[in-house]
Amino acid sequence: AAKSGGGGWSDQPQQRACYSFCMCPGGQIVPTSTNVEELCVNGMSFSKRSSAWANSGLVSTITEADAAPFVSGPDRAPLAGLDFQRYIERRAAEMGGGDLVVPVQTAPDFIAGRLSDVLPTSSYRLGVKSARLDLLYPPEVTAAVRESLIAFDTQLPGYAGPQALLHGPEARTSSPVRVERAKGDMQSVSAAGLFPVGEGAGYAGGIVSAAVDGLVAAGEVD
Repeated sequence: AAKSGGGGWSDQPQQRACYSFCMCPGGQIVPTSTNVEELCVNGMSFSKRSSAWANSGLVSTITEADAAPFVSGPDRAPLAGLDFQRYIERRAAEMGGGDLVVPVQTAPDFIAGRLSDVLPTSSYRLGVKSARLDLLYPPEVTAAVRESLIAFDTQLPGYAGPQALLHGPEARTSSPVRVERAKGDMQSVSAAGLFPVGEGAGYAGGIVSAAVDGLVAAGEVD
């Protein structure tokens, strides 16, 4: 397990959710990094959806306890999720060797906890490198993803087969921080008249939930 700043991953058993999202048929994996030292990827499809690949993301629960050991300073506790995200992205960049090369691992090797000797082709255009993605995440997250891959493969045979290539990480699927707001009128607790809503404010996890949160907040506006 990875360790940073005197802290480390929690090894206590916890219930973790893991689900797939953002299915892109005929798609490709693309970089979403904001600098070369922090690696993040996402998926997309062009309008014709004509590539040879399909891709989707796997999302697992991250807890406050996961992020707490990676706080970079005494005044950054509210930003623990952001520091945790940056740590994961920096480790991924190191595992890829730089230049936005993405670390990858086949699904069977992720499940077994071993380096992939043979890699299937990838849609990611900046290059991939075989790496132990199963060691990038907290053990509880790796376990949740592993169990989900096995479960998905029983429902969709081949989902976790040798042609399934995991790229990582996608660490920006939801906000790593939450802007505090009042439970009643949904206004910011520190700036009256400001309504923190949706995904960026930490109150949604996708288009529909963000839209619903916005509708509820709109009903509170005088």
